[in-house]
Amino acid sequence: MSYGLEVYNASGTKIIGYTDRLIRFVTTGTVTANSSNYADVTVTGMANDDTWTVALGDIPFVFQYNATPNVSFAKQTNNLRIYATSGNTVDYYVFRT
Repeated sequence: MSYGLEVYNASGTKIIGYTDRLIRFVTTGTVTANSSNYADVTVTGMANDDTWTVALGDIPFVFQYNATPNVSFAKQTNNLRIYATSGNTVDYYVFRT
C-alpha cells in the first residue's frame, strides 16, 4: 500500500498526485554586479543540485536586460553567485522543491 497526498478539483480531476514535486519560495532580492562582474547572495542551505531553482529578471521571470540576456548564475554551497556586467542590477528569485 502506498501513502501520499492527492488533491482533486471540483470536477474530480486529480491536480496534485503523490509523485508530483511542489516548490516553495525561499527568497528574492536585487543585487548589483561588482567590478569582477558578479554578485554573491547568501542562501542558507543552498546546494548545487536539482532541488534548487533560480529565476533571474522581472516577473514573469523573463530577462529584461536589453534584447539579449547577459546574466547567469551558479548555485554553490550556501551561496548564489550571479554573473552580470559590472554595475548592472539583477533581480533574483530562489525556489526549492
